[in-house]
Amino acid sequence: MSDENKEVALNKPCLVSLVEGKKYAWCTCKQSKTQPFCDGSHKGTDLKPLVFKADKDEDVLLCTCKATASGPYCDGAHNNLEDEYAEASAEEVESMKNSVFVPRDHGEFGKALIDGGAYVLSPDDANNKTAGNLNYQPVIAEVDGATKLSLHRMVLSRGTSPWLQYKGVDTVLYIVDGTGTIDIAGKEFQVAKETGIYVRPGEAFRIITDNNMTIFAAVCPMLTDLTILDDNTATFQADYPERVVAFDLATANVMANRFYQELVDKKVGSNEVTQFIGEVPLSRAAMHRHLYEEAIVILHGFGRMWTGKKWAEVKLGDVIFLPHRQGHSVECTDKNGMRLMGVFYPSGSPAINY
Repeated sequence: MSDENKEVALNKPCLVSLVEGKKYAWCTCKQSKTQPFCDGSHKGTDLKPLVFKADKDEDVLLCTCKATASGPYCDGAHNNLEDEYAEASAEEVESMKNSVFVPRDHGEFGKALIDGGAYVLSPDDANNKTAGNLNYQPVIAEVDGATKLSLHRMVLSRGTSPWLQYKGVDTVLYIVDGTGTIDIAGKEFQVAKETGIYVRPGEAFRIITDNNMTIFAAVCPMLTDLTILDDNTATFQADYPERVVAFDLATANVMANRFYQELVDKKVGSNEVTQFIGEVPLSRAAMHRHLYEEAIVILHGFGRMWTGKKWAEVKLGDVIFLPHRQGHSVECTDKNGMRLMGVFYPSGSPAINY
């Protein structure tokens, strides 16, 4: 930690319920005893609180480390004030030593239901539906307790898929393996492994490949049904020409001894949903929560998902569903690390947690 950051109020944000029209004074001096708000401790300094008015009733995470670039709101900067990402303390590990291991409900496949409606799922090919060269199945849906997002796994063999559409919602694709072309309403994009793709509401798409491909399709807000079309009747929305973002370690965001890169987000026109890829070292993260609903796919490595009273094993190809505000901790037990893809709604940053 640098000298200028040794003095921080707290090293995680505060959850605050704002009231529409009410004014708040956010502490900037780090001295307030009523964090994240001002208590007058700045008097005698050149610093003043940041006064703002709430636009609506909402729960937000306000910065307490004062390193944020988007004050008064947390932007995840507290993660970089330490040399290592916040890991589970000895006390936290001890408090969960009696957590119950939950196996899958169908042997090596199926679901392990953990706390608060969270679960780990190993997709079973027996649940696939088929349309041409496409095999697909829902792995997160309303029936699973999701309220904001759904997720399909798609497996394609060589050829051209039918035209596909999730009607009226944002669709975010991720290429797990394989190469090919994504045709979005007549506009073609070359794609490969570790690529995110954004399909806007109202657009249809199809997938063209000379090899096998595995794709996850996240749909927000909630919609589980995939519509198979005879032909494309949609028009590519040219106001948003860039739709494909490939993973690039050189541009990834570093969080202490971890990294993540946002793929699909506002830079390609996705204002409601965010997709990211991240790397987790051999470690166990401190228990934390997010204000969004989240889907995670394990791309390589293995470990455990802890939710307080229960835990489940996670491995390559598994899907994790986390309801909003559900406490959780990912533990990587693979010495080579764990890589994962996540999608969450509403949009934001994976670095922001409490």
